[in-house]
Amino acid sequence: MSIDYLRDVKPLEDAGVTDAVIAAHVSTRTMHAMKCSESRVRLQESGAVYEDPVAGTRAGSLIDHYSGLPQGEAKSLLGWFVSHVFGNGETVSTDSYPRSTQWASVTAGMDENLQVVAQSLVDDAGGQPDLGTSVGDIRSLREAYEAEQAVAEAVAEAQASFDVNRVRYDELYNIHIAPLAVVSTADNASWVAALQAMSDNFVA
Repeated sequence: MSIDYLRDVKPLEDAGVTDAVIAAHVSTRTMHAMKCSESRVRLQESGAVYEDPVAGTRAGSLIDHYSGLPQGEAKSLLGWFVSHVFGNGETVSTDSYPRSTQWASVTAGMDENLQVVAQSLVDDAGGQPDLGTSVGDIRSLREAYEAEQAVAEAVAEAQASFDVNRVRYDELYNIHIAPLAVVSTADNASWVAALQAMSDNFVA
């Protein structure tokens, strides 16, 4: 997946998101949203989360990790993720901001075994095609876009100027040259005078 300035950067930029956060989002986003059905199977098969069908309780290494987290955003986000995947959720939009960066922040503190599980969920969502995107990459995209816009504006201005001059040329041609074209007796002096008149009056 290539990064497109207008699609991937400008909307967040316009919303006031910093280049550092945009780069983090683009780098960590998945190709597709995570499907809760697939994630649920992965979590159960790995032993990260399993439900007691009778009591309705959940246990596993991810639940233990959740229980050990201090109160705060990471714990709230992880709790939401588990409830969403094992509840009525359909997808987790890790392909979009801010879920992309939230997912990265939640999984960053996990142990190696849970990191493997987390990576399997990412792989199921198509991986992270733009992993490693930097602030410099975001700025380069912006600069390239702005340069393209400058060229496009210059071309548009040149075309507009040409169109104005073409209209003026046609107007003067019809006044000074066209009449001579139908007069078989027009001499060289008449043609020279007509051309000079066009030249003298070209700039209104």
